[in-house]
Amino acid sequence: MKASEISRRGYNALIQELDYAGAGRFLLRFESGTGDYTKERHQWLDPLTMEDFRSFVRQKKR
Repeated sequence: MKASEISRRGYNALIQELDYAGAGRFLLRFESGTGDYTKERHQWLDPLTMEDFRSFVRQKKR
């Protein structure tokens, strides 16, 4: 099945299930985004330690 056929059938399924307004609202929830999420995630997660995590959990429990 071609990508255009998958798109057509997907849109039709959304419209059938959610009507036009609901399908439009559903599609607006998704963005293509920019950048490299995996690389960026490593930049902010790799420096964290288990003690950082435990401290965060303790703060949230208060």
